[in-house]
Amino acid sequence: MSSNTIHVYDTWVTGKKGRIHFDVMTTDETTALKLAKGYLASIGEPDVPVTLKECQFCHSEPLVMFSSEQQKQVREKGGFIVPMPA
Repeated sequence: MSSNTIHVYDTWVTGKKGRIHFDVMTTDETTALKLAKGYLASIGEPDVPVTLKECQFCHSEPLVMFSSEQQKQVREKGGFIVPMPA
């Protein structure tokens, strides 16, 4: 990946146990939705719909602000998830 900037997609969905809040850190909307869906499946919420209405671009951050592990996830998977308190 050549981008030195990460876009933050603030995501709020409603799952079986209530509201779920997380940020998707990635470079584009398509990848943001893919990562969001994968994250929800990984926490036992595979049927929760996620569109750009729930997963909205919030702001951008320089990639260097994130840990080397997070930067590696961006290079290998296109981004990463930051769980947030709902």
